[in-house]
Amino acid sequence: MNKQNNQAHIISTSAGKGGVGKSLLSVNLAEMLVSMGYRVALIDADLGLSNCAMLLNESVPGTAQDVVTEKVSINDIMHVTDSGLILVTGSETANYKNDHIYPVLDSVIMRLRYQCDFIIIDTPAGVTEMNLWALDRSDLSLLILVNEPTVISDVYRFCKFIMEIDPSYPFATVVNFAIDQDDAEKVAKRFNSITSHFLNREFPHLGHLPLDDKIRKSVMHQKPFVHVNEHGELLTRLRTISDSLISHLKNIIINQTS
Repeated sequence: MNKQNNQAHIISTSAGKGGVGKSLLSVNLAEMLVSMGYRVALIDADLGLSNCAMLLNESVPGTAQDVVTEKVSINDIMHVTDSGLILVTGSETANYKNDHIYPVLDSVIMRLRYQCDFIIIDTPAGVTEMNLWALDRSDLSLLILVNEPTVISDVYRFCKFIMEIDPSYPFATVVNFAIDQDDAEKVAKRFNSITSHFLNREFPHLGHLPLDDKIRKSVMHQKPFVHVNEHGELLTRLRTISDSLISHLKNIIINQTS
């Protein structure tokens, strides 16, 4: 995490299990940052289960896997959407495993690191080789929490595994599908009480997204809710997460240089 001033912040989104809205947050956070005037790239690193292009209703010209098999060039896979977001897809093939994909994704990051302000990596759920690759390259990982005991437990185990490798790894939390702000804060506090007791760490809570039918509709219409909920609570909450993220990243840089 030795970031220079002219390099992009790299953020990964992580979850202990699927179905918690990780890709949904990745896509909408990326689009929110674009709407705020930042240059943003989104790397869908969930190999075989890539959903970002679908959520954006984008047809990508190729994937990192296609670069490995020489079907396309590396420049081809950096797809620019109408909003200006740069979208990169790792692989659309289930159970695809090839170590050569990591150098391709590293090359993508090297090309984008000085072009963008933010690079968001949407990772697979759980602990995989791809997760470890993404976390190793990220300045911060957002842990996606939902008010379900199994979700909290799985995210805790995910953190425990990573912190056995790097006890100081920078995590922060976002709560998805919260009933209200009080519900979200209770979930974040409960999670921190567990990590404080067993791991001697607490993680900053950056905000929450509410349980809202507009999210389901945005998925059905393959259009980020950033663009269909211009003045609603969803947009307000996502802006809060974005502002908190930017502020927290600035604090990380200050602490590194102090």
